[in-house]
Formats: sequence, C-alpha cells, structure tokens
Amino acid sequence: MSLIPSHNFKHNQAIPSPEGLINGQSLGTVSGMKFGLSTVSYSGCEVIAVYNALLLRSRRTDFVTVARYMERFRVMLGFWGTNFLSLGHCLRHFGIRAKRIRSKQKMRAALAEDQVCLYVFWVGKRFRSPVHTVCMRKAGEGRILVWNAYNRCGHVINVPEDDYLRRHMIFGYITEKPAADDGGKSYGV
Repeated sequence: MSLIPSHNFKHNQAIPSPEGLINGQSLGTVSGMKFGLSTVSYSGCEVIAVYNALLLRSRRTDFVTVARYMERFRVMLGFWGTNFLSLGHCLRHFGIRAKRIRSKQKMRAALAEDQVCLYVFWVGKRFRSPVHTVCMRKAGEGRILVWNAYNRCGHVINVPEDDYLRRHMIFGYITEKPAADDGGKSYGV
C-alpha cells in the first residue's frame, strides 16, 4: 500500500467508526476522516454509498476498512472521489454482486422490486458540475429512501421517485440480494 492510503488508514482508525447507515457526509465522525489528499466530507460519497449498500444487504463491515480498500480507485488523488466505474468491483470485494445500468427505466424496475441501488448523477449541468453518488431503495408506491442525499442532511430522506430519477443519471448499480440478507431490518429499515 502506498504512503497516502497507509497514512489515511492510521488517521481514520483513531476516529470512532459509525455504527449504522451514514447520512450527511459533512456531519458526524466520518467528516473528519481522510480519503486521498482530501476528506470524506468533500469527496467520500462513493465510499459512503458502498458502505450503506453493504449494511442494507446485511454485510456488516467497518467503514474505515471500506475506505481503505476504495483508496486504490480514487480519482485525482481523491479530490474527485472514487472512480465510479469501480463501484461494482468494490461491492463484489465485500461479497455483494452488482450490475451496472445506464437506463432510468431499469433503475425504476429495480426500485419497484425493492432492490438496494447506487445512483451516480451530475449535481448540475453535465460535465460542468460535480458528481454525487447515493444509496437508495423503495419506500412505498412511487417513493424511495435516499441515504446521504446531501452533504449536510443528517437523516435518510423519503422522496418521490421522480425527484431523484429526473437528475442527470450517469449510471447506477443494482445490488443482488445475498442469501443472508435481512433487508436492512437490523438497521431499522
């Protein structure tokens, strides 16, 4: 492991890891953790999305361990977060298979089946704005739960599906349900 990930791992181990699902990457203990030459507060949404998906798929793991593994896929030394093409590989490393999709219709179908999904989208105009990655799942007819929806939103949000799916989607990941999945019940979902 190179110098930066080793240094970050030691730094992050000294900070209490979150116990459950993470919302608001600029809030709580994760905001002070390092990722690349940046912080999780600024460029950790992909790490948080993968971590939340693992918990929702009953794959309990330590956040610091997920961040350490994902350091190898960072972009611009971590200033631009993680290479979102690698998110399926990261999920698979921790025991969750995922399928990458580019169609909003496939995302709608997956959400209708109550799948845990990652959604990668442009925050503003395509190619001229930041990218954000969230973890989401169905909340009811036409509604979804979104984890880490915004930097300073410290709770899961329950929104109409169209509010999120109208954003400029880059692509998404649909996770496969493992045999030992309790559907997130152990995390109050």
